[in-house]
Amino acid sequence: MSSDIQPYQEGIQNSKQRFEKIGGNLINYDRESIFAMQALMKNDFALSTANRNKQSVQLAMINVASTGLTLNPANGYAYLVPRDGAIVLDISYKGLIKIATDSGSILWARADVVREGDTFVYNGPAAAPTHQTDPFKADASERPIVGAYAIAKTKEGDILTECMAWAEIEKIREKSSAYTKKKSGPWVEWPDQMAKKAVIKRASKTWPYTTDKLAQAIDVANESEGGYDLASEEERDAMNQLQHEAAVGRNWRTFAFIKTALATESPDGYAIAEAWYELPQHEQQVLWRAPTKGGLFTIDERKYLKTELPKMATKEAA
Repeated sequence: MSSDIQPYQEGIQNSKQRFEKIGGNLINYDRESIFAMQALMKNDFALSTANRNKQSVQLAMINVASTGLTLNPANGYAYLVPRDGAIVLDISYKGLIKIATDSGSILWARADVVREGDTFVYNGPAAAPTHQTDPFKADASERPIVGAYAIAKTKEGDILTECMAWAEIEKIREKSSAYTKKKSGPWVEWPDQMAKKAVIKRASKTWPYTTDKLAQAIDVANESEGGYDLASEEERDAMNQLQHEAAVGRNWRTFAFIKTALATESPDGYAIAEAWYELPQHEQQVLWRAPTKGGLFTIDERKYLKTELPKMATKEAA
């Protein structure tokens, strides 16, 4: 590569092959790479983070392809943002709704917050609530949030409503590692948007015909928000094992190919790297489970993947 290309640009370019394989015809790499560069160049901190950690830029771009959400700021579906020394894909509540409507799970959905002084009447889970507020008041966006709600319409014409009191939303916020440890991140910067996202995440569990893509997008969103500690250690371990086994099932052909290739006397590192990096980042994370905890990659296999694959990716990009 030319010496005048910055590291963050290398990260974007290194994602191209896998981006196009994962995204197919649903999302355009050239367009999204331009949106990505524009987003990172607008903020000095984001740009410096991207240049220090170009691998995170590459992985974030692959997540763009796996979710199918454009980085076009006019849509507001997803953003590349710096968090904890890395660039991550931050999916908005609008992005989650977009995935649900595109999949046919629902026809439409909307979410909003209820503030102190608003009039709100809950009319049951199968009817739209009544929400009255004056958006033109000087303090309209400053009054404390007392709750959030989401409304969705199914293909059959049914209305589904989910409500969350602020106390419930706070419980979720308190499980955010970024918030509890550093009092930073999206819960501090955009509490109203996070409240809407929280209620959309819960509401999606009641929507019919939801796809794996929506569940995976929620996982990506949770990870980009700093992760959530919502269960006991035993519950988390059991949940992680189930997710690991489910990921193996979803990606069985790729998993079996990698295992078979690693068992040969001279493994084809390039073929293994291509197969591994074709997997979305969240799938890699779930599959990367230690054998002592039930993971299906052996210690030697994990060692090879950890040490050799980054070398192959660097050679491929050169």
